[in-house]
Amino acid sequence: MKTDLLPTERFPHTAPAPTGELAPRRKSSLAIVPRLAGYGLLGFIAWLLLSTLLEPWLSNRATRAVLNAPAVLITTPISGTVSELHAQSGQPIEPGQTIAVIKNNTVARDALTTLLTQRLDLQSRLDDLDHRIQADQRMLEYVNHQYDQYQNANVSQLKNTYASLQAQQDAASSKLEELDTKYQRAMTLQRDGAVSAATVSAARAEADAARSEADALDKSASGVGDSLTAAKRGVYVAAGQSSNDQLTQLSQRRADLQSSITGEQAQLDALNKQMSDLTNLVTHEQDRVQALSDYAVKAYGRGAAQDIVAPVGTQVTAGSTLVRATDCSKTDVVAVFPARMAGRLNVGTRLRVQIEASGQSHDAHISQILPTANEAMQNSYSAPFPYAEDGSVYALAQWDAQDGANAGIPPCTPGRSVIASLR
Repeated sequence: MKTDLLPTERFPHTAPAPTGELAPRRKSSLAIVPRLAGYGLLGFIAWLLLSTLLEPWLSNRATRAVLNAPAVLITTPISGTVSELHAQSGQPIEPGQTIAVIKNNTVARDALTTLLTQRLDLQSRLDDLDHRIQADQRMLEYVNHQYDQYQNANVSQLKNTYASLQAQQDAASSKLEELDTKYQRAMTLQRDGAVSAATVSAARAEADAARSEADALDKSASGVGDSLTAAKRGVYVAAGQSSNDQLTQLSQRRADLQSSITGEQAQLDALNKQMSDLTNLVTHEQDRVQALSDYAVKAYGRGAAQDIVAPVGTQVTAGSTLVRATDCSKTDVVAVFPARMAGRLNVGTRLRVQIEASGQSHDAHISQILPTANEAMQNSYSAPFPYAEDGSVYALAQWDAQDGANAGIPPCTPGRSVIASLR
């Protein structure tokens, strides 16, 4: 079906208004504002596109960088309950400082009980041996006293006998001289014919008898002198005398007691040495039990306490972390650089780090480059590593030793964002 178009009519022509009747309307000055706003928006979009697309390719800064420091985990080697805690968050920690005390009531005491029982038994033996030595010493003193008394009496008796024999010797010597003189006079008278030969023989017989008696007295005196000398030295050779027999028995008893005391003293010295060693073992075992019952966990390095993982009253097992601290002496920088800058990064590459936006910059150098940072690696630091996009690399930087402004660097602020750039 074909549709026919109808002819249109023209609008009637309107004649212009006569001059002077109506004035033409003037344009407003605000009409340009939308246009200027549009131009400004276009300029901002252009600047945003340029800064987003071009600036990353021209910049030498890391996308993210934070201060970090190695983490110090203070752990307990035993299980128990935290009874004391001497560390607070932010407090400095020194090597050897007691951080916490772990109470453990399940420490095995069997070895200590055995050692204490052995020491009691050994002490009983020592006391018994000491009493025996004291008894033997008292007996030895009594025997020595008795021996001295018998010896003094015997020596005194021998001295008296020896003195009597010496007196008899003197008398016999005088008598022998008289008889010898009588015999000589009788011989002289016989030569003169005044006396008979029988008188001379009788005088000679008397002189010989006196000489024999004097010799016998000399032998007796010599024997008694020898006995006296020996008795003074404690040696008795004479037999048949009860005093000598008693002295011999006392001397033997004294020798037996001295030998017994010597042997007992040797045993006592050996037992005392054994007791000393056993006491040392008991002391060490008591110290071990005490240390394990109230074990003092000490710090092994300097730093600052960061997190109190196990407060007082916490039940912990062996190896549990009590306090997480920060090693402030090894503060460094962890920076994330984009993949396009990987070729410019190397160990030793110098960096400039700005901690405060308006502060002084500090010098550092890269010590390690990591494509990724696993959980174990991050756990060794006090703060988690900043997020890194795919292809980015981690750069661990250390402060330069010649950087004189290091004193102003906050050493214990792990996780604080900084600005790091290549020099």
